[in-house]
Formats: sequence, structure tokens, C-alpha cells
Amino acid sequence: MTSNKTSLLIMAAGMGSRYGGLKQLDPVGPNGELLIHYTLYDAHLSGFNKAVFVIRKEFEDEFRDMISKFIPPQMETVYAYQEMSDLPEGRKKPWGTGHAVLVCKDLISEPFGVVNADDFYGRRSFKALNDFLKSGQCGKNRYSMVGYLLKNTVSLHGGVTRGVSKVSDSWLVTIDETSGIEVRDGKIGVEKNGAWIEIDPMTFVSMNFWGFDPYIFEDIESQFSQFLDAKKDDPKSEFLIPDVVATLVENGSAKVKVIDTDEVWFGMTHPEDREIVMGEIEKMITDGVYPKNLRD
Repeated sequence: MTSNKTSLLIMAAGMGSRYGGLKQLDPVGPNGELLIHYTLYDAHLSGFNKAVFVIRKEFEDEFRDMISKFIPPQMETVYAYQEMSDLPEGRKKPWGTGHAVLVCKDLISEPFGVVNADDFYGRRSFKALNDFLKSGQCGKNRYSMVGYLLKNTVSLHGGVTRGVSKVSDSWLVTIDETSGIEVRDGKIGVEKNGAWIEIDPMTFVSMNFWGFDPYIFEDIESQFSQFLDAKKDDPKSEFLIPDVVATLVENGSAKVKVIDTDEVWFGMTHPEDREIVMGEIEKMITDGVYPKNLRD
């Protein structure tokens, strides 16, 4: 069944522990534009009709004020809240990206994409995902992941977390959320148990850029309940959307189409990344990809 409406769920409730602050509110454009504003601009041009922001209540006023400055006027916007008040003693951060998606279950009734607020994904990727969501291919237990090449997603300033994926005939087979991926002497890899393990730079990875039908909320809710039963007392445990997807794929409950992209990621993982992001945005403004002022 095709759909004329699609939403984009933007996860913006993170703590920014490695970055050292609220990176989602750190300006990177010449007029104070945030990375989220470029995401909204690309998503709107690619056909997304609605933006759903997942934030924390504690910075809602600041977020709304900054976001409103460059939102495409034709785009509907709604807010969901990933609260910190219901966490067990000793826990200082939200439950994770799976929970961030779950809090939007009453706000989304159409096919939707999911992205991080602090990542740049590229307009071609948004267009490809929106085409999938509107094509009728997306439905119950049939979802999608925009797959980036690992070589296009690393940071030169420290380790990153990526969903290292095995893909067969454009379908996701396995996904392993892997932290600490970094570049050493020009090679990409991760240290495990004291040993350096190289990873093929042409490996597909997830950047938390997903395409879902609202049916996914049932599975997320079920898995979150199981997660709480098993790990709610572990202050470092996280309920992650790649783990939700991995479980569904591995037990045969869902199929996930991998939409490949040649876009180069950049984002705000480490403080040093901001200068790179600003330089990339400036370059794309010069090349005519974006107007100098997103209000124009």
C-alpha cells in the first residue's frame, strides 16, 4: 500500500558525553544553523511532510527556540519527550535509541524515517529512503536501513559506534552495534580483548538511518519490556534500535531492505569534529547545494 505522507523522527535527546555538551544545539552554519536544520532542509526537498523531534523536557524551550528559526514553513512539526525522571537510581542518561523511537508511537501513523540529530546524511540518502517509504514496499515486518560504506563514516578524532552489517542481495542478514571503531595508520578497525582487528572499509554500516512502518512500535514495545526485566538495574545498559532490528531479522520476524548510498557522513561525535562539519557545510554552500541562509 502506497502512502502520500511520510514523517522523519529526529532523535535529539542525547547527552553528548563524548562531545562534552548538547551537540545537537551547536551552530554549524553561517547564520547559526544547526546540523538538524540541514537535515530538515534535505528531508523536506526529498518529500518528507512531518518532523517529529525527540527531546528532553529540560532543554525544550531552548530547543524549540533554536529549531524554529530555520524549519521549512510547509513542514509539520511535533515533539516527543524522552524523560529522565523515571530512571532508576544511579542512571544518568536516557534508555537509548530504541526507547527514543518508542516514545513517538502515539504521534506517527504513517511510514517514517529515523535519524540522529547530530549526523549529516546527505540529500540523496533522504530521497532514496522517502522513495522506499512511499513505494508500497514498506509495511508490516518489512522495513529498510540506509547503508553507508564504513570508509565514509569514520572520524579522525576518535572512536565511533557503527552498526556493522552483513548484507545479502540488498537484504540485511546481521547487524552488530560496534563501538570504538577508529582509524589507525590509515586503516579502520577496532580493539577487542587487547587485539587490533581490521574491518573492511567497504563494509556496510548503519548510521541509525532507518525506514519503518508504524507496526514496528509493537515489536519495540515488546522488546523494551524484556529489556527492562533483564537490565533495568544496569546503569550502563542501553536499549538500541539496531539491536531491536537485529533481533527481528535473526528470528525471521522482519526483513530489512538495505538502501545503499555513496554519501559521505560527517557528524558531531567529538569536539574537534565541529570544525570539519562547519567546513563541509561551507563547501556545500559554495557549491550551491545549500543557500547561504536556509531562510532564503
